[in-house]
Amino acid sequence: MRVSESQPPYAVVRRLLLGDPNRPEVWFRVVTWAPKSGDRELVGFVRTLDLAAQLAWDYHCAFNEWRHHLAARRASVEDMRAQQPSPSELVKFWREHESRPQRPDSRPA
Repeated sequence: MRVSESQPPYAVVRRLLLGDPNRPEVWFRVVTWAPKSGDRELVGFVRTLDLAAQLAWDYHCAFNEWRHHLAARRASVEDMRAQQPSPSELVKFWREHESRPQRPDSRPA
């Protein structure tokens, strides 16, 4: 998946058919994008293509926010790599953070 043709991909979604060949269970696996398949990391498994696309997008947003947060603190690339959480943990934390209601005193004016 990618935002546009001019930007690099951020995730790969694969459809999996498991179980009975006559009535297979359909699952979708979302992994981070990397040129080599062995360098990709699991983001998660979901049951629908819509959920897979949402999970991939949430990973993209979470990763970029995390990277910008560390860059604002002037973290080096090596420090970022050392501190990088797994993609599934990053999405879990980001979703929890995004779903919290904002306090009235933290809203922009």
